[in-house]
Amino acid sequence: MPNKVVIKCQCGNTIHCVAFTNHCLKCDLDYNFAGQLLAPRSRWGEETGETAADIIRETSYHEE
Repeated sequence: MPNKVVIKCQCGNTIHCVAFTNHCLKCDLDYNFAGQLLAPRSRWGEETGETAADIIRETSYHEE
């Protein structure tokens, strides 16, 4: 199992990226497992026809 990625969110919150989608509870931004900022959920599935509910497997970890 690869090491988890720990990043600082744009709001300053610490995010542990351990899942396909990782959500910041403080500012509602989403990051992928590699710590890359994802597009807003309203744009998820534009090209594939999927909805956010189809895509999200959310694990939220945050520390303040």
